[in-house]
Amino acid sequence: MNNQLYIYDCLTAKLWSSDGVFMTIGAGEKNTFRLPMQGENGGSFTQRDGTCRFFPHGHVEKYSLNGVVMNTDVVIRPETMYLFVLDCGCFVCWYGDAVNKPDFDQYDPNVWFLYNPENHEWYGPYSLSDLPRLAPDFPAEVLVTFQGLENCAFYLKDMLAVAVFASRLEKRPADAAADGGARELLCPNCWEKFREGQELAIAVHPDLCGDNILGADAMLRFKPTERNWQGLPIDAKGSACSQYACPHCHRKLPPFFTATQQHMISLVGVPAAGKSYFLAALVRELELEFPRDFGMPFRDADPVINEPLNDMRMRLFSAKTPQEAYIGKTQLQGRLYHKVWRHGVWANMPRPFIYNLNKGDETHSIVLYDNAGEDFQPGQGGELNPGSHHMDVSDAILFLFDPTANPGFRKLLADNKDPQLQRNLYPPGRQALLLAESEMRMRTQLNVAPGNKLDVPLAIIIGKCDTWMHLLGPEPLLPATRNGMFMPELIQANSARLRQFLFAIAPHICTNAEAISSNVRYFAASSFGESPIEFADEASGSMLIGPASGQVHPFRVTDAALWALSCAAPSLLPCAQAT
Repeated sequence: MNNQLYIYDCLTAKLWSSDGVFMTIGAGEKNTFRLPMQGENGGSFTQRDGTCRFFPHGHVEKYSLNGVVMNTDVVIRPETMYLFVLDCGCFVCWYGDAVNKPDFDQYDPNVWFLYNPENHEWYGPYSLSDLPRLAPDFPAEVLVTFQGLENCAFYLKDMLAVAVFASRLEKRPADAAADGGARELLCPNCWEKFREGQELAIAVHPDLCGDNILGADAMLRFKPTERNWQGLPIDAKGSACSQYACPHCHRKLPPFFTATQQHMISLVGVPAAGKSYFLAALVRELELEFPRDFGMPFRDADPVINEPLNDMRMRLFSAKTPQEAYIGKTQLQGRLYHKVWRHGVWANMPRPFIYNLNKGDETHSIVLYDNAGEDFQPGQGGELNPGSHHMDVSDAILFLFDPTANPGFRKLLADNKDPQLQRNLYPPGRQALLLAESEMRMRTQLNVAPGNKLDVPLAIIIGKCDTWMHLLGPEPLLPATRNGMFMPELIQANSARLRQFLFAIAPHICTNAEAISSNVRYFAASSFGESPIEFADEASGSMLIGPASGQVHPFRVTDAALWALSCAAPSLLPCAQAT
């Protein structure tokens, strides 16, 4: 007799069968039985000498089998029904001759019923997603089953995590794998990929302090195996946990991270190009423009994560003097960086700044970085200093070009009294070198041959335009938005005009940029909206530069970011053609 192993998935109503010797089960595409679960592989079935056994794998510390909590392998007896709750998956297992198998066609896991053994009463019908809401109204030993599953039932307490997981699968963003696999996520701290469901929970009970990666002062990170009726993981001391961490670096993830569509935007530029001022102005202007122009709120994803950038923004826009508005140079060891465990070593990495956009039921996360310019110096890359590697996974790159440090611009602006034009901040050609270094790193990391262009959108932002805008001529730039619509044709027209202007002064910047990407646009922007002044620092006596009035009025700082978002998420911004 050749026995078959049948697996019926209670989440998708799909029936699998196999008579193999070694059969795996899990979310990964290489499994014999591919079921929606948290892990790539939850366990395996073996068939030898007429005996079938199940073995849990790896991260699965315990599972429920016919209502009994297990943590070891078990024999699957022939002609016997087994109900598994495993790694947030839920399935029926039956092993035996195909002639005697259950009538799986009668099963309907869309219709669930509850049975209370205390009063012998039935309740329902319900959907699977109703179970967490119902749980507080029933005793712990209440049973739950679905239509067609006669004389068999799960414990309601075992099904809560399954119900929450199933609900998350139903609501996952559109970029989830079309074949039903778990969505691939990207940690904003270490830039490593992992599957949805592999994230770790962060313990909250004070007795669970200490993590094997982050050290004794960090709370324990753990793989959730139990959840409460709200779907929150339960730590080993019974406390509900609401925060999650990356399974690679163990750094905290933003709230509701798996429910958002993430778009990484990298801002790069040489030292003193004004990246920190630009980033602070960008976030403040996006906070104003998205509700006003598109009817979408732009909010902090996590105020704790964003604290350094929010402090800079508050400082810049509440200042009354140049001294109060001054933002110091980004330091490799400063507040804008943190230590991250990456590829087996501690690395100095730029902190992510994460803001959420809501469009109807969709939530989009915009992840921004402020690198120290030294991160892009030749020889600074590698595993010990990977601070610029976010470019390898970015949805768009914004290159902030500093015209006040370019010899061609400085010659044209010789009569301008802007103090930035009076200083020799760094050698000529360094900005083109930064572009070349960025190209080399991305090509190496992504394995793209020199003859091929990357398809990442690249915005060349000619910054500090308050110093040079008059050189462009009397005609103003066209608006990026009009009547609540993003205008890609007007962005393209501005880009062509600015590209012609920049090429006449610094052609190597254009040719380097266009050698990197097949999708390049040119923009003008001013973080201050006015030329700054030089002032003496009261503490050190050194001469610093800040906005002349102490108050800033950013000019067109959002154009490049809006264009980048329109490339990364074409359906996010309502667009219109120019008429």
